[in-house]
Amino acid sequence: MNASIRRVLAATMLAASLTAASAALAAPEADLAAAENSYAALDYATALSSAEAVLAQPRLGHDVLTRATRVSALSHAALGHADKAKEQFVLMLEYDPDFKVDSKLGPRFSEPFSEARGYWQAQGRKAGMDVQVVVQYGQPGDIRVKTTDPLGVVKRVNAGWRWAPKRDYTTVEIDPSGSKSVEVGANPEGSTRLEYWVRGVDAKGNAVFESGTPDAPQLTTVNEPQAAGAAGPEKKKSFFTNPVVLAVTGVVVAGAAVGLYFAFRPTDYQTPSTARGVLGAGCGGSRCD
Repeated sequence: MNASIRRVLAATMLAASLTAASAALAAPEADLAAAENSYAALDYATALSSAEAVLAQPRLGHDVLTRATRVSALSHAALGHADKAKEQFVLMLEYDPDFKVDSKLGPRFSEPFSEARGYWQAQGRKAGMDVQVVVQYGQPGDIRVKTTDPLGVVKRVNAGWRWAPKRDYTTVEIDPSGSKSVEVGANPEGSTRLEYWVRGVDAKGNAVFESGTPDAPQLTTVNEPQAAGAAGPEKKKSFFTNPVVLAVTGVVVAGAAVGLYFAFRPTDYQTPSTARGVLGAGCGGSRCD
């Protein structure tokens, strides 16, 4: 086989692998769109089937995981599957503690959701991941991660960082329990922008908590200390203008407080842009009771 044929075959195999990878990435979004549109059309059985197809796939991003769980919970409730609806609502409140069920829906929805809220009230703490970055120009720093996971679904925390314009991330895996730190190397000369992401993932690699992604990282910057004698007339210094003050960035992910049960006031749930119309529920053209 000559070199020309080998190059053609290699290019063909690469194109095929990229096509397969793109199709795999598109599958969850396609199934999710079908689930949300079926729910909007009051076809709860189809919505549930499509949502379960999404949740069966590994390595889902936080947004896809949350939206699929929401459709699953609401569809189970609409179909009268009270126990499964409660189970999914409990997960939903782990992924998104601010989620509320439409107050106009009937007891098929409100009862399992209220039980799920009661479960979280009994935990006495909120689920979430707090991320804080502490860096100083020319010095090593760290990314501090605190994970709160009462359900125990987070199996590991992955984190990555890079000093722009570097393209490759330095990635690490840390234990999800309690507070942990990821060491960040000192910024190289000419680089002042740190890009980073942190994910708390379950056993299937799904992003239960997420702060940034490799494609859309979080950002923080450091300032180079001003050379002595390079400044103009001396100005009064303050804590906030001191160039060597640490740059601290904090991010709280999926950690809204769980309020007292009797103070809970549900609000309408609005469908994401992939769905058709407004997510609601009906039973034969009338409100579900």
